[in-house]
Formats: sequence, structure tokens, C-alpha cells
Amino acid sequence: MSVPPVREAPKALLLDVGLTLVHPNGGVMLEELRRELPRAGAREEDLVATLVLAAEARHLPFPRGSGDARVAATWGMLLGLQEGVARRAWQRAVERPDLYDGLDPDAEALLEGLRARGVLIAAVSNSDGTLEAELDRFGLRGAFDAIVDSTLAGVEKPDPRIYLSACAALALSPHDCWFLGDGLVNDVIGPQGVGIELGVLYDRFELYRHLTGIVRVSRLLDVLELVDCGMTTTSTSA
Repeated sequence: MSVPPVREAPKALLLDVGLTLVHPNGGVMLEELRRELPRAGAREEDLVATLVLAAEARHLPFPRGSGDARVAATWGMLLGLQEGVARRAWQRAVERPDLYDGLDPDAEALLEGLRARGVLIAAVSNSDGTLEAELDRFGLRGAFDAIVDSTLAGVEKPDPRIYLSACAALALSPHDCWFLGDGLVNDVIGPQGVGIELGVLYDRFELYRHLTGIVRVSRLLDVLELVDCGMTTTSTSA
């Protein structure tokens, strides 16, 4: 965990969901890859870690195609696959209902810990209109004070309006909120660009360990330590 300068604890934590609270199944990805390459020997964990990096390609003008196509192409490139192989394997994987089936082991404890500390919680994700149903499937719906699904909101991260709408739903200013997620652009740079006090990068594979100037956690529960440090600071200065 990288510790930020002394800050006050947030009144709310805005959270990404996919690849933060809920993770893809590397076994599903490997199954679909082996339909193209029967001898593929990639590790399940590496397939998921590579997806975390590939997701950033949505913000680039290349490779060609839609955001999903750019992610698939970049995923394949990082794995050393031919583009067609990667595209077909990824397309089948994302169509499977069991792809995103893993709840982070610390997800429930994080949400409970935030609630116990009086911190409001909002889910803010680029989704296809099913974010609330997904949270309900994992028994998490009741933990959130607000849910902002990009499809229903009409804007997606990193558009400033999606962060501001989440803050407004909680009746808070951006300065009173932190953001937590796995994406460098969507969950750190974007939120802080609209005045959210702190963007925390959930870097569970330590992919960004050499970056300075950002706050990273490798476990969700580390966020509670950051909040506690802020609460201590607030109490001391009161």
C-alpha cells in the first residue's frame, strides 16, 4: 500500500465494481482460449491481470474498432496472440454468464467496515444497464447508498458528469469523496480531475508498483487503513 499525504477521512467512497469488487474467472478465459489454441499454457491469473492492463486501451485511438474491440486486441497483443485468435476467444468469454463470477475476498468486509465508520458508499461503473442486478446477485445491493450505471446515466467514466452525478446523489461535494477502482484513467485521473479528493488504485497484481504520485492498494481492506488515518487526523485537529 502506498500512503498518501495526510488527508481527512472521506464522507463517501465511490467504488468501481467490475475488476474491483467482482472479478472475472480466469478459468473461463482459459477455456475459450483453448478452443482456439488447444495447447495454450497461459496461467488463469495472468489472463486476468492482462485484462486489467488491456482495459486501459479503451482510452486510446488504436487499435481500430470499438472500445471492446480495442480491449480484445490489446489483451491478445500482451499475451502474444494473433488478433483474430484473441478476438474470437474474448468474444465468447464475454458472452458467458459465468465470466464475472468471483466476489473479491475482501469485498463484504470493506463495505461493512465503511458502513461502521459512517462512510457513505456509491457504486459507479461503466455497465450495460445491469449494474444493480449484478450487485443484487452477489447480495451487495443493500450496502450502497447510490448506484450509478453508465448506461442509465447516459455518460460513462471518465466523463466528468458521471462522477459529479454520484456525488450529487449523495448530496456531497467532490471534495468530500474518494474513489476506488482498478483503472488508472477511470478511477484515479478522471475522479481527481473533477475535484474528488483522492483516487485510490486497486492494484491487486502490482502492475503499477513503479508509479509514483498515486495511492495504490493491493487489498481492498487496505482502504480502511487509509480511512482510519484520515479519521485520526480529523480527530487530532478538531
